[in-house]
Amino acid sequence: MVDLPGSEKTKMRWLIGKNTGARTYAMRIFEIAPGGKIPLHHHPEEHEIFVLQGQATLLSENGTKIGKKDDVIFIPPNEPHGYDNTEGKEPFRFICVIPLLEHS
Repeated sequence: MVDLPGSEKTKMRWLIGKNTGARTYAMRIFEIAPGGKIPLHHHPEEHEIFVLQGQATLLSENGTKIGKKDDVIFIPPNEPHGYDNTEGKEPFRFICVIPLLEHS
């Protein structure tokens, strides 16, 4: 589960990180079930995202837009972002690549 306060019905799994020998980047997969969300938040690392399944509302300080299967999304460092699948009918699944962190 995602432990960010306000997150609901969301799972995250590390695919590649320090434990697999990565030296520069880490890869994770997220699944936000219908009715779920990750609220607006920010952190110092950039994100590269590839949407595998579904669609959800992408949240930012500049408004919202829809992210859907096969979309590629770049989130710069420190940019507030979030994902809302509260009205979704299927899971919103995406791969997220980030710079390798101390806890990756």
